[in-house]
Amino acid sequence: MSTVRIIGAPTDYGANRRGVDMGPSAIRYAGLADQLASAGV
Repeated sequence: MSTVRIIGAPTDYGANRRGVDMGPSAIRYAGLADQLASAGV
């Protein structure tokens, strides 16, 4: 099993679009950590 760490660091520095700081929330909502775990990562 490989070790992977997901860092949820919201930032809108240098972004010209609204909502870019929502990236970490989108990752959690999508269940990325659970999907990686089920894939053996």
